[in-house]
Amino acid sequence: MTASLREAPPRGGTAPGARLLGAGVLLVALLAALVVLSLLIGSRPVAPHELGELLAGRGGDELRTLVGEVRAPRTVAAVLVGAALGTAGALMQGMTRNPLADPGLLGVSSGAAFAVVIGMSLFGLRSATSIAAVAVLGAGLVTAVVLLLGLRGTRDGSQLILAGIAFSMTISGVQTAITLLNPRMLDAMRSWSAGSLASPNPEVLAQSLPVLAVGGALAVVVAGPLNALALGDDLARGLGTHPALTRIGTGLATAALVGGATAIAGPIGFVGLMVPHLVRPLTGVGTGRVLLASVLAGPALVLAADIVARVVLWPGELPVGIVAAAFGAPLLLVLVRRKPKAS
Repeated sequence: MTASLREAPPRGGTAPGARLLGAGVLLVALLAALVVLSLLIGSRPVAPHELGELLAGRGGDELRTLVGEVRAPRTVAAVLVGAALGTAGALMQGMTRNPLADPGLLGVSSGAAFAVVIGMSLFGLRSATSIAAVAVLGAGLVTAVVLLLGLRGTRDGSQLILAGIAFSMTISGVQTAITLLNPRMLDAMRSWSAGSLASPNPEVLAQSLPVLAVGGALAVVVAGPLNALALGDDLARGLGTHPALTRIGTGLATAALVGGATAIAGPIGFVGLMVPHLVRPLTGVGTGRVLLASVLAGPALVLAADIVARVVLWPGELPVGIVAAAFGAPLLLVLVRRKPKAS
């Protein structure tokens, strides 16, 4: 699963390395600007000179509390969640060779939400740390089951996709039934299921870092084999890649990344779908390049959605998951309309 595939340089175009470097510079600049805006914008706006004074150690206690204890953790959470979901989306689209694929295709998000419902209804879990742990566990278990069902006796990823969709719909139906039969559970799940970065728990952030690190490491390992897998299973085997192991590694990486992100902010949809499409015009179609760019574009997208969520109902705010869905739905319609031309 460690074989790699070199891409031929484009004819008459920009070299892949220069193209990736240019995209990286652009995305880093955009991400840095959004990080600063995330620290400045909110129900109590912070002026740029106030932020400069705070960084110089001259800010007041109120400003230090607002930026250091409220907005800085929220910004860090948005960066982690965006990087995880963007990378997971690039992995899923690379593995399935489907431009409309996202991390939910393996039932990862549904598994996390279902595990949270079971934990809250049967075991009375309420603390942020316990809910986060259950979300990661549920994402991992569902991914393992889908991989077990979807990779048996198949030569491509089609059966894996069908298994993920079927299992996701099944557990989502059971989850809906449980919440409808338990009004208290419905109230408790309402805010969590919308996806929010309003008050990230520092303990959850710290505990999610190892999970995200494992997912990121696996993503690096499978990036090369996914390039080979794009040529078909038979040719990938000829290049020294094991298709089944590549898909298993991709599934585990996706589970870790989405599970960690869900533990931090709850389920946030469309990010994994949007990010790879946003970066491909800048990087080209190589899985490795798309993954690298998605690590930067994902946080930028989530930060942008979070900033919009703070100001659209100012001085109140919307959950970031709702804004991300509002961004994602029009993009999905555009992709559906463009698909016949592309094919």
